[in-house]
Amino acid sequence: MQILPTKILVTGAQGLLGSNLCARLRGHYETLGLVRSFRPEAAYEGIDYVEGDIADRNTVISLLKKFHPKYIINAAAYTHVDACEHEREQCWKVNAEAVGHLAAGARMIDARIVTVSTDYVFDGKAGPYRESDKPNPLGYYGKSKLASENEVRLSGADYAIARTMVLYGTAPAARPNFVTWLIDMLQQGREVRIVDDQYGNPTLASELAEALIALMRSTHSGVYHISGSEMLSRYDFACQIAEVFGLDAGLISRIKTSELGQAAPRPLRSGFIIEKAVQDLGITMSGSREGLLKFQQEMELQQHRLV
Repeated sequence: MQILPTKILVTGAQGLLGSNLCARLRGHYETLGLVRSFRPEAAYEGIDYVEGDIADRNTVISLLKKFHPKYIINAAAYTHVDACEHEREQCWKVNAEAVGHLAAGARMIDARIVTVSTDYVFDGKAGPYRESDKPNPLGYYGKSKLASENEVRLSGADYAIARTMVLYGTAPAARPNFVTWLIDMLQQGREVRIVDDQYGNPTLASELAEALIALMRSTHSGVYHISGSEMLSRYDFACQIAEVFGLDAGLISRIKTSELGQAAPRPLRSGFIIEKAVQDLGITMSGSREGLLKFQQEMELQQHRLV
């Protein structure tokens, strides 16, 4: 008798996290990547892709009934924090309502759903945070992500929520993230201003993807904080990036968040305590320098593939 491979649906499958998930799932599972708009240059062999809007309930339910995955990993989100303050309807549809559709569908077909949330559910006054700490989002992005957590909790589906932060990494045709943006600016010899009063745990996308797969396979439910293991300021992280990549840290100057005049308030002293995830899932998450060295290797491998 032929044993069919386990089916997994990954949303946001061509974003930074979704691509890293697909890279690790292919060959082991029958993986379907749901994307808003398919980009051939960002596709992986061994992954099937389908276009669709996760904010459309009928699209989501129909797809889940047809594909019938055992697992759903939701890596899709509207993550432009400042734009969320102005485009609130779209932010809410993608970050909150869409997750509700996925969770309702998961319950309908008896699938397990793992969804990704953020440190922005906290106000950043008392980090680093444990899973048991009370959320208090400052901006609309954080409010929408907290709402998504509640949608999953109340759905009746088998679920787990993974909160993360300061995500960086590499993937085919991925949009710039803090690390890749900074490297590009310093390579051009351009001066940059980096805040020294925002603290968090930089998280390598490939490590987060592996941790999410471990969470998916587990029987654990509830909220997990999954991030890099080291908390530091954005400025100190920027200086580490310059050091690891042999760039001029003298081009980096300190600035306070209040000087930037950003539309969305930021949780300043954020950060996670990740003991629960490490213990329950048996994962290892790198500190900031170790993560950057792994990222450097990943970039070199990707460049070799493109040659």
